[in-house]
Amino acid sequence: MKHKYLSLVMVAAPLLAAPSLVHADCFAESTPWTVRVGVHNIDPTGGSSQTAAGDVEVKSKIGPTLNLDYRICRNITIDILGAIPFTHDIKLNGQEVGTTRHLPPTVTLQYHPLPDASFDPFVGAGVNRTFFFNESLSNGPNLQLSNTWGYTVQGGVDWKFAPAWVAGVDVRYIQIEPDASVGGTPIGKVKIDPLAYGINVGYRF
Repeated sequence: MKHKYLSLVMVAAPLLAAPSLVHADCFAESTPWTVRVGVHNIDPTGGSSQTAAGDVEVKSKIGPTLNLDYRICRNITIDILGAIPFTHDIKLNGQEVGTTRHLPPTVTLQYHPLPDASFDPFVGAGVNRTFFFNESLSNGPNLQLSNTWGYTVQGGVDWKFAPAWVAGVDVRYIQIEPDASVGGTPIGKVKIDPLAYGINVGYRF
């Protein structure tokens, strides 16, 4: 829970201090698109969730990601985060009992206060849609996790190391809290709520 509030404060504070987005200098960028490939560590911060079946916990996972950015204004960028589906181990009362796969496409509106600098920091907020599939338990009836909508907040910095190339690091908090059921019987909500730490390399065009 502390990680959750810390990440919200880290991202919200610069947003509140930034100039109003209404006055952003919008114009047709010569290179508005950026395609990025990278790696993110999806690290759940929700801990274990108390359900009717016991304490359920989803473990962290590292996997490849893909971003598509479109700079709609000099200071404003729309970022779409995609990935190859992540596979997470599931623990029940501290014991590994199964796995789940999920796909978490995320759309974020970013504010860049220093868009012309070599080191280009940014903050953002947006929405996430997470799809769960291939849930399984080692023993017992089927496990189901519902697809979810949630908010996301983000902070990071890009390094423009060549005219068309950029390297970036970022961290996102993503609200992911699916309803769980076993054998068709609801057992409660699982609070995953990960921090996603990432690095990437991008090409601007």
